[in-house]
Order: sequence, then structure tokens, then C-alpha cells
Amino acid sequence: MKNVTTRSIAALALVAAMGISIPSVAYASSSTTTTTAVPSASFVAAQKALEVQLANRATQLQHLVADVTAAKSLTASDTSILQARLSTEESSIGALVTKVPTDTTKAELNADRAAMLKDNRVYAVMSPQVFEMIEASVVASQVTTMQGNESTLQSEAASLVGLPGYKNALNHYNNYVTRLSNWSTKIVTVEGVVLAQTPQGYPGNTKTFVAENHQILDANIALAYAAYDASIIGLATGGYTGS
Repeated sequence: MKNVTTRSIAALALVAAMGISIPSVAYASSSTTTTTAVPSASFVAAQKALEVQLANRATQLQHLVADVTAAKSLTASDTSILQARLSTEESSIGALVTKVPTDTTKAELNADRAAMLKDNRVYAVMSPQVFEMIEASVVASQVTTMQGNESTLQSEAASLVGLPGYKNALNHYNNYVTRLSNWSTKIVTVEGVVLAQTPQGYPGNTKTFVAENHQILDANIALAYAAYDASIIGLATGGYTGS
């Protein structure tokens, strides 16, 4: 108290005599109450809906990976490309599956929803791409196998020279060769067009997928006709077994 002056002591005595209490200075930190905002019902509903959409896409990607792995008709190169794309989308969707439950604003949800759709396009691009690539590869494999039978069919048709059924058998043989030659090149084009599609090409590439799917259907019809041609030749020579 050596720094307290005589005047200060007198003032303190006067205050005490008047019955006025002197508040003490508190040096302890005051406590602060933190209130956590409760998300609105609409936000929670939107968040849960997005979580479901992401979970569905994650499941779909697993199915697509399994389909590609099981497709023995796909070339090694096409398999590798599709698997890489699916892996990229699985990583992207997986990251969103983890992030969305932690979102606290509609802006975050909107950004994650946009990423789910624009960066991936699981249903609009990857699903038809995988399906059509597998179907096209099956056609390509069948064309190669059927072309391997051309020499046998040619010999069978030639064995009918001078017989009534020769001209009909020859016509069917020529049709057989023409159909297979046509689709041996066209199906390669189909595969190239389908594989070139990306998520960023949506929605324009929807028409492309529809068009190429029609091409695959036409190819299967052509193969069915080629099989019919072969059966006619077999029947004419007695070599057709009905299998």
C-alpha cells in the first residue's frame, strides 16, 4: 500500500462511512455459452435424399465393375479403360458419401449434388457405356467365330454344283459372307464411338448411346440372318443338324 496517497485513504474512509460498497475487480474469465444451430427439416430431408442417391450410385458402380470383370469378350484394352473410369467414379462418389453427412449448409449440399451428377454421370453415361461396350464386344466375337466357318460353308455350297440346290446355297453363302464382312468393320466403329463418350458430354451423348444401341440391335439381327444362311446351306448338303 506504499503507493496509496493520504488523499486516497481519506476518500476510501469517506466511502466506507457512507455505507457504499466497493465492487471487487474479477480477474477470472467469464464463461461463454455456445448455441449450436439446429438444421431445418428441409435441409435434413435434402441431405438424407442426397445420401441415398450417392449410396445407390455406389452400388451401381459395383455392379458395373463386376460386369466388366466378367465380360470375357471385351478386349484387354477396353477392359482396362472401363475399369479405370469406374475406379475414378468410385473414388469420387466415395468421397461424397463421406462428405455429405458433414455438410451444414445448402450451398455445400448443392455443390456436392452437382459433383455427383456432372463429374460422374453413373446412370446417364457409365451404365450405357459399359452395357453397350459389352454387347458390342459380344457381336465382334461372334462375327469372328462365324467368319471362321466361311471356308466350310463355301466347300459345302461348292459340293452342290450341278444340283438343283446349288444356286440357292450359293446365294445364301454370299449373303453370309457379306453380312459378316459388313459388321466386322461396323461393330469396331460402334465400339469406338461408345468408348469415346464422357460424363462431360451429357446430355448430348444420350442420342449417341441410343443410336449406337440401335446399331448393336441391327448387328444382332444381321447375325441371326447369317446363321439362317448357314442353316440353309447345311440343309441343302445334309450337314445341318439343327443345333
